[in-house]
Amino acid sequence: MDMMKKIHEDVSAGISVLKKEGTSLFLKTMAEMDMLKYRYDMYKVEGHLSGLYRELGERFIGAVERRDYGVLSSREMKDLMESIEAIKIEEERYRKELDNLRDIQKD
Repeated sequence: MDMMKKIHEDVSAGISVLKKEGTSLFLKTMAEMDMLKYRYDMYKVEGHLSGLYRELGERFIGAVERRDYGVLSSREMKDLMESIEAIKIEEERYRKELDNLRDIQKD
């Protein structure tokens, strides 16, 4: 009977360790998946931002070629610059989230 008690305690201890390690591995995996999601979202935001900068540059060059120096005061250009600022704020938010996830993983 003493041998069965020892086996039962060993199995219980093994299951406890397995639960703890399994939970730890699950949490690390979830953190990695969150990081991948944020990196992908950041990649999309950076692409969108790049497109907006390209559009802004093309419009500015076109205006200079037409000698339309009031282009920067046009509503369309202001909207474009506001879009760029909004995207930059979103990009910064993703960077902060990634930094937070990296800090969590270090612990």
